Amino acid sequence: MNRIQTLATSFLLLAATTAIAAPIPIDLNTWQRRGPASNGNWVVAADGSSVLQTINGDPTFFVGPDNQIDTTIRGSIRVETTGDDDYIGFVFGFNGPVSTGNDMDYVLFDWKQNDQSSGGALAREGFALSRVNGTITNYIPGFWGHTSGAGFDVLATDFGSDRGWADNTTYDFTILYQTNRIRFDIAGGAFGTGQTVFDVSGVFPDGQFGFYNYSQSTVRYAGLTEEVTPPTEPPTGVPEPGTLGLLAIGLGAVAAGLRRRRSTR
Repeated sequence: MNRIQTLATSFLLLAATTAIAAPIPIDLNTWQRRGPASNGNWVVAADGSSVLQTINGDPTFFVGPDNQIDTTIRGSIRVETTGDDDYIGFVFGFNGPVSTGNDMDYVLFDWKQNDQSSGGALAREGFALSRVNGTITNYIPGFWGHTSGAGFDVLATDFGSDRGWADNTTYDFTILYQTNRIRFDIAGGAFGTGQTVFDVSGVFPDGQFGFYNYSQSTVRYAGLTEEVTPPTEPPTGVPEPGTLGLLAIGLGAVAAGLRRRRSTR
């Protein structure tokens, strides 16, 4: 391969990398409810742009059809009721329940509006990040009280009197989920133009991405997009998109120079 071909190939690879990284809208019509059927009712809008979960029940999940890793997910979340104050959130690296059981395998991000005691455990206002991996039928210790135990490992928490979600408030979220990192940013309401809630390093599983509700109804998720985000962003040696035009000009100049040199021989 001559020098012009090598440079042209490099340019095409860079352009392809940039194209892959563009945000892609997610059609929620392709998603499915997981967990016991009585726990949740997920109603998708006709155009697939949003979903409303309508049941106040035990943990329920609504997950996409494809594995999501090294990805940035963006969208909005909103609780459209003033009648409850419980858990909303997301799952990453989801590999179970496969259908309707309690065989849990995922990373869980959940968010509680207010402190609340139930079943001898205190649910705290704010955020938690946990690794769930096991068959769990008693939801109180882990899912409600965020106590680490068999099948439930709390990775990080951000609790406090100013950390809960508000009724009828739209929050925009950005979730970076990679093999070695999870970062969650939230904007809207008391969080203003945006705050980073968690930025955690570790080893995280491949799997599906989805939504999570526990003892909370009338929760709407909307406007989702996904974007390929490799662990090194941008990859080493890859210029920012604004430099690609300059690179193209440079390639043209190199090609012209090589042609002139050949014509003088």
